[in-house]
Amino acid sequence: MAENDGHPVPPEDEVVYLDEDGGPEDVANALEAAERAVAAVEERHRTSPHGIRPVPGGPDPGAEEAAPSTAPSGRLEEERERALLAEEEAGRLREALLRKAADFENLKRRAERDKADYVKYALTETMRDLVGVLDNLDRALTHAPASGSDDFRAGVEMIARQLSEVLRKYGVTEIAALGTPFDPQFHEAMMRGEASDVPPGTVIEVFQKGYVLNERLLRPSMVKVSALAAGPSELARA
Repeated sequence: MAENDGHPVPPEDEVVYLDEDGGPEDVANALEAAERAVAAVEERHRTSPHGIRPVPGGPDPGAEEAAPSTAPSGRLEEERERALLAEEEAGRLREALLRKAADFENLKRRAERDKADYVKYALTETMRDLVGVLDNLDRALTHAPASGSDDFRAGVEMIARQLSEVLRKYGVTEIAALGTPFDPQFHEAMMRGEASDVPPGTVIEVFQKGYVLNERLLRPSMVKVSALAAGPSELARA
């Protein structure tokens, strides 16, 4: 609808036509047409506040106007759900990363421990053979004839001392046995014997020395362990 001097002009199909002399062709018809034009304009403005005529059976313009106001809240809720899901996924990934890091650290420590153990105990069999050689030197000194050469005995003792020093250098130490309580972790009982001067379960004789390599058992001590002395009643029953 066009405007003329600020006043609405009726639609073209409702325009009142005048003759060239400026008078109406038919005053009654002109008034009737003018009334129809005014009614048409009023009908077109009798709509929603924004001048949109409701369509019968169609959506309510007011509802369409209110719909956009709910859209931002819906999008905000979707973004919040996405953020929560992303945070949960990040938490799962963080936990998985921490577990992997812990596994790697444990593996690293285990590898370092295995390497250290290998360095400490790689010579286990060699050290076991060397203590066997030391045993033979000790036996030679124990059973050497008293009339033998002192130089020979001194030479064997010197070799035994040097070998003992080499063994200590590589972490081999002798197990204390004689006069100590029997310890099955380091002692191997070969026999039992009566002894009245020591408590029962005391090592009273060592048949073969035992050794440890860096605090790990290399060879147990073979020993004789004291037992309770038999009383008169036990001797009578025997």
